[in-house]
Amino acid sequence: MPHSRSSDDMSPIPASAAASSAADRPLVGRRWVLAGLAAAAPAVLAACGGHKGAAAALSPHGAGKATPGNSTVIMIIRHGEKPDKHHPGIDEHGHEDHKSLTQRGWDRANALPKLFDPPAGKPLPAGIQRPRTIYAATDQGPNAGAHRMRQTVTPLARHMGLKVDTDYAESEEGNLAKAALSATGPVLICWEHSRIPDIVSALGASDTDVPDEWPDRFDLVWVFTHTNGTWAFRQVNQHLLPGDD
Repeated sequence: MPHSRSSDDMSPIPASAAASSAADRPLVGRRWVLAGLAAAAPAVLAACGGHKGAAAALSPHGAGKATPGNSTVIMIIRHGEKPDKHHPGIDEHGHEDHKSLTQRGWDRANALPKLFDPPAGKPLPAGIQRPRTIYAATDQGPNAGAHRMRQTVTPLARHMGLKVDTDYAESEEGNLAKAALSATGPVLICWEHSRIPDIVSALGASDTDVPDEWPDRFDLVWVFTHTNGTWAFRQVNQHLLPGDD
């Protein structure tokens, strides 16, 4: 099983002073602002054996097919914005890194608590629920992918006092789906967009009106709700940053 980093390995998360212009500002020599969420935050990443309940019994090869409960809710997002020729990736230390989020990606990550856990008096958007379990693709060990999935949901996990489960690598969507169906829900999964349809298929939710591919966008949430033996699909716009549809 891939090794998950402990909270002692985590570094502060950069957050822009003004998200509205973050994508256009120069990155060289920028002074980084620490995300306020980190100050009193608990551990963020689960240890390798950190699965809860039925998910703890899963072997690397799976141990039978999990089935959804009567009111299972699984929400899936793509990681935040990735590097291109105009906007480099930046790691937690402010260093350029092609496997990390861009500044706009960090701005999106730091804004996710407003979507999934708004302050008292502000309702959740239609279709969105507060997650109780959060998954992201592993970025450590021999099967490591990019850091962007973990980076995207770390501010939300810290804000909510949750751990990010990074026990599953890209290409292990089947085992991820089994774990998610057995986890304490609602569940939020942050993944690489081209593999999200594989998660949908592994959940058994492909018969809904879900698109065949994830759109070329970073500002969506796919919500799957299982009720009375049937999956329902809903696409929700995040509306977190300027330019989001």
